Amino acid sequence: MRGHHWELIFVERLPSGDCGEMDPIGVPGKEIRVSLHQTDIDIIDTLIHELLHAALPDICEEAVTETATDIAKVLYRLGVRVDNE
Repeated sequence: MRGHHWELIFVERLPSGDCGEMDPIGVPGKEIRVSLHQTDIDIIDTLIHELLHAALPDICEEAVTETATDIAKVLYRLGVRVDNE
């Protein structure tokens, strides 16, 4: 994302109980972690949400949340689904 690399990790659940989380840019070996314990559309939403944070870290949480949800809805309507096998 914009010249930085995160490893994308899908986990059954996050210890924090959150749906997704990402390490800040300065962390060596940084990761984006997304919980699979969600519906398909929520996994897509969470992934987009974390990717927006990675790409545009200065955007406020409200804008990230609204934009991620809007994009997830469009992708879901186009048939995007999660194959978590």
